[in-house]
Amino acid sequence: MSSSMLQRIAGGDSAAVRECIDQYGALIWSIARRLSRTPSDAEDGTQEVFLDIWRSASRFDASKAPKRSSLP
Repeated sequence: MSSSMLQRIAGGDSAAVRECIDQYGALIWSIARRLSRTPSDAEDGTQEVFLDIWRSASRFDASKAPKRSSLP
């Protein structure tokens, strides 16, 4: 997740939240599904991840973030 996306989320930008969900939703869902007993539990877990991002984005400090690797 890019620092600018987190900064935008921290600023209350709902479009940035939608971008985050669009970009990472399938990945988070697939991980949650593997770790959950039911699809309902996976849905709850996925929702919690994105709610936590929303709630915690304001703590993001770009000066402390690691440099992005060569991964896409």
